[in-house]
Amino acid sequence: MVAMLLPWLADALVLVGLVILTLALWGVLRMPDLYTSLHAASKAAALGLAPILIAAGIDNRTILLRGLLVLGFLLLTTPVSSHAIARGYWRRHSKAAWQPSSESLRGSGTASAADDRIGGTQ
Repeated sequence: MVAMLLPWLADALVLVGLVILTLALWGVLRMPDLYTSLHAASKAAALGLAPILIAAGIDNRTILLRGLLVLGFLLLTTPVSSHAIARGYWRRHSKAAWQPSSESLRGSGTASAADDRIGGTQ
């Protein structure tokens, strides 16, 4: 009886994953800026692929283990990569990014105050 339900469960998990990925794609296309689009994309990477990877391994435990390892890797690396992309975008396009001002460059002696803050020579 349970063996007859496993293909149906796998199909349902794939459909759930596809719905989540479709909603995330819609979110990426509809969001106004990179930060909110990146939020939608990073959530979809884990939440959308998890049911699909589990569905792929319903009949075979080795495939399930590999899918869970891939899912664990995604859960660890997706926040890091989305943070790196957002930080790079912010540093390139933000006017609030740190720029040395004339006051910060007027240090006493040969070293500037900016060099002192970032570990420069004294």
